[in-house]
Amino acid sequence: MTRPALPTPIQKVLGRLSLRLKLMLGYAVVFAVTVLLGGAGVYYAAERALTASLDTTLRETASVAQASIDPHEDEEGDGTAPEPADFTSELKPSGDLRIELLSSSGRILARAGDVEEAARQPHPVTSGFVTQDGRRVLTLRVDDLYLRVSRPTDALSGFLETLARLLLVGSAFMIAVACGAGYWLAHRALKPVDAVARTAESIATRGDYAERVPQSPGTDEMARLTRTVNLMLDGLAGTIEREKDFARTAAHELRTPLTVLRGRLDLTLERPREAAEYQKALTGMVGRVEALTALTEGLLALARTDAPAQLERVELAAIAAQVAEGCEDLARAAGQHIRLNLEPSWVQAEGEGVERATRNLLENALKYGAGDEVLVKVAAHGLQVVSGGPGPDPAQWSRLLQPFERGAGVQGVSGSGLGLALVSALARRWEAQLVPHWDEASFSVRLVFPAGGAEASFPPADPLGHAPHLTLPGRTGS
Repeated sequence: MTRPALPTPIQKVLGRLSLRLKLMLGYAVVFAVTVLLGGAGVYYAAERALTASLDTTLRETASVAQASIDPHEDEEGDGTAPEPADFTSELKPSGDLRIELLSSSGRILARAGDVEEAARQPHPVTSGFVTQDGRRVLTLRVDDLYLRVSRPTDALSGFLETLARLLLVGSAFMIAVACGAGYWLAHRALKPVDAVARTAESIATRGDYAERVPQSPGTDEMARLTRTVNLMLDGLAGTIEREKDFARTAAHELRTPLTVLRGRLDLTLERPREAAEYQKALTGMVGRVEALTALTEGLLALARTDAPAQLERVELAAIAAQVAEGCEDLARAAGQHIRLNLEPSWVQAEGEGVERATRNLLENALKYGAGDEVLVKVAAHGLQVVSGGPGPDPAQWSRLLQPFERGAGVQGVSGSGLGLALVSALARRWEAQLVPHWDEASFSVRLVFPAGGAEASFPPADPLGHAPHLTLPGRTGS
């Protein structure tokens, strides 16, 4: 097993900071990088623009100076050496411009303009633009001579220095403002999260599940968060209340048979008895123990319905035939027989749960139904159990789906009141529907499974009529 990597010093420091500070630092870093890159771009663009403007001035001055060169040729033709070239008297550069005319060896032949410091600032002859000794220099070749025009860059440097200071000060100010604004925005954004945390802590400390998070206005992420948390708390509160009611009801239902069993044990042990009497008393207690066992198994099955469903392909007809065969003795004791009308039908469910749901529906039909026949029908994506008689009161149907609830007039019939509740819980687990139907002479319950939005289709024939059916071999049937 690989060992987890140790946190770096930066991770340790960041781990001790609040989420607000982390968000603020993130905003500040991103904003600082953006501002500094923008400032550098502005500085570079200004430098390029000002340098280009200075170069344009030097080119224009060089064009004027080139037209003002006086070569001093040998006009008399006497063979004497001509005088060195010079500028005409009309060339008068303004300001701090300096114009020089050089020989091919670099010797200065003529000067114009700012010539006071020219002797102390010699420059090598290099064609094109260069920046040397604080001056911007342009050198052009003119026949066998060189024309050099230059101008100081102190004004340009001063402007760029001022611009750099303004950019740095402005960037620092904007970064500081961004830090404050980022912290304020992070605080406002995380206020609902703080409310959720405080509410959860309060619920965990006091156990008051009626408390809710203040709803954030609007439809943004925080509004959805607070709304979702409140819906979760509503569902949690409802679940807890149902669990409390279920626990109280289960304790009450278990207390009665346990009290009766304890009373019979006390009565049996009250005085010495013959072996036959002990045998009779123990035999009577077996029935109570079996009832408690059935009740406990029903409670466990009902509790398991809260677990995530593990769906698989299940064949309803095979399960219905198997359950009907297992209820043969109960049908015989009730003076009834089971008739099967089965078609192949595959659904997405849980095999054990479908078997239990089918058994509960069939046992209820045999216990509470009238007549001498119970029909079990399987059609496309659904199972139906039909019994004779009027069935339960339609107004009481929703109540009968709750644990330990039984219909009127059936107190003398054995049962725990968990059968329909378990079937209803399993149906919800599979996203199926439990649909009751009352006819004039019969009552039926359908368990309809989803199949691409289509419900099971059952023929509208008389449920207790003589439709084609299947009767298992060896079973009492028509």
